[in-house]
Amino acid sequence: MKGGRRTMTKDRLGFLSASGIAMAGVVLAVVLVATVAAGPFLFSPGDLSAVSKGHSLGGVTSHAQLGGRCEACHTMPWSSRTMADRCLVCHVDVASELQTRSGLHGWLVGGLAVPTCKGCHTDHRGPNGVLNDFDHSTLPFKLIGKHAAVPCAGCHPNPRSLLDFQNTPRACYSCHAKDDNHKGTFGQLCDQCHTPVSWANATFDHTIFPVNHGGDGGQTATCTTCHPNGVTTYTCYGCHQHTPAGIQATHRGRPNIDNCVACHAGGRGGGD
Repeated sequence: MKGGRRTMTKDRLGFLSASGIAMAGVVLAVVLVATVAAGPFLFSPGDLSAVSKGHSLGGVTSHAQLGGRCEACHTMPWSSRTMADRCLVCHVDVASELQTRSGLHGWLVGGLAVPTCKGCHTDHRGPNGVLNDFDHSTLPFKLIGKHAAVPCAGCHPNPRSLLDFQNTPRACYSCHAKDDNHKGTFGQLCDQCHTPVSWANATFDHTIFPVNHGGDGGQTATCTTCHPNGVTTYTCYGCHQHTPAGIQATHRGRPNIDNCVACHAGGRGGGD
């Protein structure tokens, strides 16, 4: 037993031998050299965004130019300053909005005791990474399809108060009137045919009434035959030689003689 204890003690002390200490020193030196050589990139989660704002902020035009200068955005754990403080050193326009409670940032986060930039903006996603992460899906108007690529100023130009965001028009026609090749004849409910995915390739659903109705004599009715005043209303008098008075006389008790398809689905027959 005594011999065994002496052997175990001797083996454990071997780690503190001259050769053990020398080996630990070599390993430590290699780690230090690798750390110095790699610099901050050894710990970086990814490249910074190279998207340029077009003008200089804090001496740079994109975050990518801050590569290797982690201290430009990150603070030490024991520091009283935050990352938001570092952001506002360069983004003085945002700092002004927060201070005056104006503009996009002033009215969205100006009321928070400690607003944080990283709540909506995330970097290290590569040179073409998206910096804005504001979750618009929590709002009544969802940014889906082509709308996802529209910049904030496209819908909220020069906001002066929170009401400027809340009162932003949500109807398609408020933005797409200029895109309306129908000149208003199809009404203003664009989403009945168009989708946010693509303005082109609209889906036209006329299943409620056959488009080829009236073609028995070799003639196909055009849109204006039934919709002379736009597709939001229709009339059967364009082909059928009826008069409102005559229809009223033969449709006694009908609440609405103008809604022909309610009883004459497909233009044939009649309901009780």
